[in-house]
Amino acid sequence: MLRRDLAILPAAAALAALVVLAVVVPARGGAAVPARAAAVCRALVSPHSLGATLLALHRAYERDQPDVHDPKITGPVGRVYLGICGAEHYALAGFDAAYNGVYFGLTDQPERFIEPPGEGWRDIGNTGGDPCGGSPTALLEAWKIVHACPAQRGPRRAP
Repeated sequence: MLRRDLAILPAAAALAALVVLAVVVPARGGAAVPARAAAVCRALVSPHSLGATLLALHRAYERDQPDVHDPKITGPVGRVYLGICGAEHYALAGFDAAYNGVYFGLTDQPERFIEPPGEGWRDIGNTGGDPCGGSPTALLEAWKIVHACPAQRGPRRAP
């Protein structure tokens, strides 16, 4: 009986791995995206030009928001974080913002950006002030932003 039970262990482990890969992470807007298998993540040196690119993208992103009027956005403020997980590039940057006649500064920052393979950079929204879930946890750790995230959430994506 013990031998038969031991023979089941590899099959149970494989099934458990499939279940883990099938987990979905809630995305902004209610949609869900599959959680990523553990990809190798590493921090990269951010070229100076990336800040200007992300600022232009963030300004365009804010202009497209229906509740944002007359945005005035400058920056990036502080460090621009750049990294790669698998084949996707990620960036975080903070911007000084005022819109609708109200100064928000860095509220809900940093802003999240992604560059999938073969595509350009996209602004995928702010972190709401909590970096966990904004980028892969392994990358947040490589950037030394966090030591760990609760439940090891994966990245959220805007629709």
